[in-house]
Amino acid sequence: MVQGKEEHRKPVGLFFGSFNPIHNGHVGIARYLLEKELCEEVWFVVSPCNPFKVDRFLLPEIDRLAIVNVAIRGIPGMKACDVEFSMPKPSYTVDTLRVLFDRYPDRQFALIIGGDNVPDFPKWKEYRWIESHCSIFVYPRPGMITPVEGSTGMTFIDAPLFPLSATEIREMIQKGDDISGLVPSEALTLIWESYSK
Repeated sequence: MVQGKEEHRKPVGLFFGSFNPIHNGHVGIARYLLEKELCEEVWFVVSPCNPFKVDRFLLPEIDRLAIVNVAIRGIPGMKACDVEFSMPKPSYTVDTLRVLFDRYPDRQFALIIGGDNVPDFPKWKEYRWIESHCSIFVYPRPGMITPVEGSTGMTFIDAPLFPLSATEIREMIQKGDDISGLVPSEALTLIWESYSK
């Protein structure tokens, strides 16, 4: 926890991702963190370019941001965040965190990552800085064996496990399959129109 912050105030959970597209798994994780009062808010930080997936096709970030906004509209505690849109690309988590800490000096922040990111976390840029400045919530991913919690400051949460990835949802759209149970109903039409072009 950052020194000098109000200890009783819950952190803002930062859920980084391409959200290509956002789906019920993402929203379910955010709901879990809010309902368990682990986070005061959850911000979906839409990333223009993931440093580890620079060749992956992405819908333009402004379109993905619009879809996230529609998907979480009216859900208390959830917000879309476009902070990385004006940052150098590719965006690294530590750089984004520094911008947010500077922009919101009265807030605490927590990082929300998938369990599949845990083995590679030491490869992240300045990961020690991240560990020392943020709580880290780790949600389960399909096929992941949840490790025993260690001294890294990571907290493994028992959030609902979502069976499909965004990639698989995009493939379903291309095949004309029904995705109505997989994405937020408010964003279904926009997702379908955006990814079926």
